[in-house]
This record gives sequence, structure tokens and C-alpha cells, in this order.
Amino acid sequence: MIHKLNIIRRVFKMKNISLKENISKTIHVLKVIKMASKGYFYVFILQAVISSILPYISIFFSYLIIDGIVDGIPGSEIMGYAYLMIAINLFLGITNNLLNYYNKVYSVELQYNLDSKIASKTFNIDYSLLEDNETMKLIQMAEEGCSGNGDPKQYCEDVLSKLLSSVLSIFYGGFLLSGLLVVKEIEESSFLLKVLNNPFSVLIIVVALFIPALVSKYVMKKNNEKSYEIMMTNIEGNRQFSYFYQICSNYKYGKDIRLYHLQKMFISKLKTVRENADELWRDFSVFRSKLMSVSIFGNKLLSLVSYIFVGMKAMYGLISVGNVVAYVAAITIISQAITLIVERYSKVHLFNNYLDNYFKYLNLESTKEYGEISEIDINNLSIEFKDVSFRYPNVEEYTLKNINLKIDAGQKLAIVGMNGAGKTTLVKLLCRLFEPTEGEILVNNIPLKSYSKEVCENLFSVVFQDFKLFSYSIKDNVSSGLNGDANKVHETLSKTGLSERVDKMPKSIDTIIYQRSKENGVEISGGEAQKLAISRALYKDSGIVILDEPTAALDPKAEADIYEKFNTLVYNKTALFISHRMSSCKFCDEVIVIDKGEIIEKGHHDLLVNAKGLYNKMWTAQAKYYSEA
Repeated sequence: MIHKLNIIRRVFKMKNISLKENISKTIHVLKVIKMASKGYFYVFILQAVISSILPYISIFFSYLIIDGIVDGIPGSEIMGYAYLMIAINLFLGITNNLLNYYNKVYSVELQYNLDSKIASKTFNIDYSLLEDNETMKLIQMAEEGCSGNGDPKQYCEDVLSKLLSSVLSIFYGGFLLSGLLVVKEIEESSFLLKVLNNPFSVLIIVVALFIPALVSKYVMKKNNEKSYEIMMTNIEGNRQFSYFYQICSNYKYGKDIRLYHLQKMFISKLKTVRENADELWRDFSVFRSKLMSVSIFGNKLLSLVSYIFVGMKAMYGLISVGNVVAYVAAITIISQAITLIVERYSKVHLFNNYLDNYFKYLNLESTKEYGEISEIDINNLSIEFKDVSFRYPNVEEYTLKNINLKIDAGQKLAIVGMNGAGKTTLVKLLCRLFEPTEGEILVNNIPLKSYSKEVCENLFSVVFQDFKLFSYSIKDNVSSGLNGDANKVHETLSKTGLSERVDKMPKSIDTIIYQRSKENGVEISGGEAQKLAISRALYKDSGIVILDEPTAALDPKAEADIYEKFNTLVYNKTALFISHRMSSCKFCDEVIVIDKGEIIEKGHHDLLVNAKGLYNKMWTAQAKYYSEA
């Protein structure tokens, strides 16, 4: 197991990115954030400016008050300093609280717009890519980059904001420490005093400041490399946990889980994933603790040097007591700022690696080609498969082999065959969900890929055997985001025999189905769901209609009734009826039989029944179920 984990770790090494690349990537991220939410962009910058100023307000006025007390200035003047300090802190505190409120408001907008980019990309990406396991991994990595470990909000507030705040803190602190460069006139001329009174003595502090910074750079580099490796190694585990929680939260899985006692299997599989993750994170915790101890030692050493240097200058009368307080505080803040810059730059490096996955997914290019033909007569559509063969990615065996098929305009074609014969794959190729490995598909004697994307998407109304309905209203499911015409929805439901059932629902066509919405949904039967899916296909009113075994849950007699009615409804359209059952065949102009990816029989129903081939065997085996149809 340990050997396997070591191999995985090597695969997910964090990429080394140069300073120039990091700056370029950071600017790109900022542009994306500004585009996603301008309000959030400006709020987080203002918060960084305020957070850098706040510590120095107290340091500056404390220095004035202490020196005032030592020098014996009037109490009213000292109180004036105190009142002014309180007033400025109060103003900045109120402003910061107001900015925190707007930060939360705009954060929602930011995350929604960033997540929407992933959703939009996933909706529009080539279906062939979406089915690929590597793309699934990339989506998970993109989500990690957007809302997980590469969260842009955290990037802004925990990294970029602190970077800006730290740079400003060094600027303010440097201005405050400029008093250490002042040379005092002194009578004593010992070597130590000359050194302390020399402006170049400040180099002692400068050197002391950068030692812990260099240590922090090394520590954070090692920490981030290890963190990235572990997070990328856990991508697959996160996918499995996500799937597990989806199963747990979806009541539709509940029956099978309970009846087949699947709980132990799920928990056992997840236990293995969790144990692997626990091992990785335990190792990381030990590793990180060792690194942090080195960093802490460096910071404590700086504090010691600072107190000795400033204290000795005060002892020799080179600076005031108030200066001691201000300088030590300023040195401490500058030290923290420099260390923070080093740490946050390392975080920039880490976050840019995470966000690379996000941008890599968004930049994933479609391989599907479209043409410029934007008009087609949908009432006169013919189809031709010319020497079409296809095999799925990463599979050597062909699913379809040398398919040659012509479907005339308005023709009703039944495609039959045993399970796994390649019927659904034929439909996926026609709908351009996949592209043929060899050969081409023509529509009206023109290659399908010569048509525009809009034409291709509007050509087909399809009801797949694994069709999906959504936990929205009946109206939304039927109209599918087209124009949502209520009268047309009612008319379509009437054609499929669902109008009476829908009219009895609480809100008619506005009734939500299933229990995945905030409203109480209505459960519908398998047969009603199939009729609703067919209604959706009819509503779209495309020129080519395809039924891919959508009635498999119905009994053969009910299936025959559906096909007969549907055949009437699409009388003037080109239609394909796909099934391993035979009820659709009697109403079709032609039937083809597919077996092992090849067309082995072709002809009218009556011809094939008497041909004594596979069609005859299938018909004979099933005829008793719908002989009266």
C-alpha cells in the first residue's frame, strides 16, 4: 500500500512556476475575479489597505503619549493624542465592519459566477469528452481549484490581501524606523557607541529581518509541495465520497440499498479510501510540525536581536523611551510582514497550481467541428450512413462496423436487435454525441458536420432508454426551456394521454415532480415518466424523431399502444423506433436488424417475419405478448 501511495505522489508533483509566470497568472486571476464580481474586487483591496494601517495607528500614538509623559507635556495635549487615536481607530473599525458586510454579500456573487463557469462548460462540452474518465477527473480538479483548495475568495483574502497589506506595512514601518538613521551628537566616543550611532548600524536589523524570511521561504516551499501532492492524490477519493453522499441523499437509491443490504459494501469501500487519506494527512502533520519549529526559532532569534539593538540605543540616550516602544513594535510588524510575504508568495505558487486545473478545464477545447449551413427544411429530411464504423475511446473492439443505411424523408424506420447490439450507439452518432471513427453521416445528402451547431441541435427530438426528468415543474420538463407555452404543453400532454393525470395534480402543469426541490414534489410512475419524456420530444417538434427503447418499463401491449399512437403523431416526420422488442415494427416502413454492430437484415416487417432469420426468432418469441396489438 505504501509503495502504491509513493507512486501516486510522484505523479502529482506540484509544477514549478517562475516569478514572472506567477505574476502573470496572478494578474489573470485578478482579472477573472474582477469580471466575476467588481464589488468583491474593490472591497478586498480596501480591506487590505485598512488592515495594514491599523497597527501603526496605535504604535504612532503610543510613542507620542509615552514621550509626552516622559517630557512632561501638558495633560490636555496627551489626552488629545489619546482621543485622536481612539477616533481614528473607531472610524477605521466601523469602515472595516461595513466592508466585511459587503464582502459577504459580494462573495456569494463571486462564487456563483465562478461555479457557473464550470457548470456552463460542463453543459456545453462535447458529450464524448464528458463520458471520458479523464474529463471527470479534470472536472473534480477544477472544482477543487474553484471552490476547494484553490478557492479564489480564499486566494484573495488569505493570500493577495495579506500580500498587499504586508507590502504596505513594510512601507509604513520603514518610514517609522527612519529615526534610527538619525546621528546624535555625543561626547563619549567608545567603539560601541560609535557603532550604535552610525546610520549603517540599521543593517544589523535588516540582516536579522531577512534570516527568518529565508527560513520561512524554505519551510513554505516544502510545505506547499507536500500539501499539493496529497490534495491531488485525494482527488479520486473525493470523487468517491461525493458519489457516496449523492447516494445517501437521494431517496431513489433507498429501496435497493435496504433490500440488498448494500450499506456494508459502501462503508467498506469508503473505509479504504479514508484510511489512505488518513495515512497521507498524518504524515503531512508530522512533516509540517517539524518545519514550523524551524520557522518559529528564526522569528524568536529576530526578536532577541531587535530588543538588544534598540535597547542599547536607548541606554546610551540615542533614542527616547517612546521610540523604543515604537521601533520594537515596528520591527516586529515588519518581520511578520516579510515572513508573511514569503509565506503568501509560496501560497500564490500553490494556489496558481490549483487554479491551473480550473482554467485548464475552462480552456478545454471542443473537438467537434460545425459548418456554416444555417438553414434546413425540417419537414423534408433524409439520412444516410456511409461506411460508418465506430469504437469507443480506449476500446479496441468496434461497436458498429460498416453501417450503410439510407432513410428517406418521412420514412419510419425500426431498428431492432438484442441488448448490446449497437442500436443506441447508432443514435448517439446520428445526434453527434459521438463522431464516427470511420465513414460519415449525411442529412439531405450533405455531411452532418457541415451544418451549424444550432441546426444540428434542433434536428432531433430523442427519447433515450435512460431518459432523465428533473425535479422541476411539469411545464419546465416538457418545454425544456424553449418558450414555455402553457397551451402547447397541455396540447402535447393530451396527445400522450397524460393530461387527465396532470390536471388532477395540485398545480396542474406547474406541479413539481420528485422530491429534490424546496417544494413538495409529486411522485410519478415509470409509465407516466416515459409518457412525459415522449411529451418533451413532441413539444420540441424537430424534423427527426427518435424513440430509443423509452417504453421498456411498460408491458408489451401498452408499449404497442404507445408506438401506434406515436406513429400517428409523427406521420409527416422522419422517425426511428429502436427496440429489442418488436411492437414498433408493424407500423414502420422498414426494419433493420443489428447484431454485433452490423446490419444483418433489412426489409419490411412481413418480409422479415418470413425470412427465418434473427428477426423471425425475436418476433416469434415475443408475438404472444402483443398479437392483439
